[in-house]
Amino acid sequence: MKTELAPAPPTDSSTADESKKSEHQSTPPPLSAATSPDHTSLASQTNNDQDHKSTTGAGRFATFWRILDKITYTPKRCRWDPDEPPRFNIWLNLLFGAAGAFTVANLYYSHPILDILAEDFGVNYVEVANIPTLAQAGYAVGLFSLCPLGDLLKRRPFVLYLVFFTASLS
Repeated sequence: MKTELAPAPPTDSSTADESKKSEHQSTPPPLSAATSPDHTSLASQTNNDQDHKSTTGAGRFATFWRILDKITYTPKRCRWDPDEPPRFNIWLNLLFGAAGAFTVANLYYSHPILDILAEDFGVNYVEVANIPTLAQAGYAVGLFSLCPLGDLLKRRPFVLYLVFFTASLS
């Protein structure tokens, strides 16, 4: 995320007019209603739109959008506020560091017990050695596929879908 520095205060009236023009030109255009963090509900906006109703067969997807809005609702206190962005302090830094350390450590927990696993399951060591290999390959596939999707999709629904998908696999 880029932060723009505020222009220096003008010294005379001609400079003030020029700084207002440059400030107006440097501000980014407003976000659309669908991507705006302050939008109330995507379904309520699309359901009020006559074009949407005519293209979807008189609102036949209205129930779907209402359910999706209920599932992916974001409380106001959790929404992005450009005037007061979240602060990244030392405690969040420690929390993210610990979460990353334990996540990556999961890849290596099986290494010391590979001999025991081979003996208990009655398989060759070569076959048991595939466990850490497949775990690390799965982690890499997740990084290369899910990280770009996190940039393309809305975070909250994406995380909910991933949790649901993961829970349905187990």
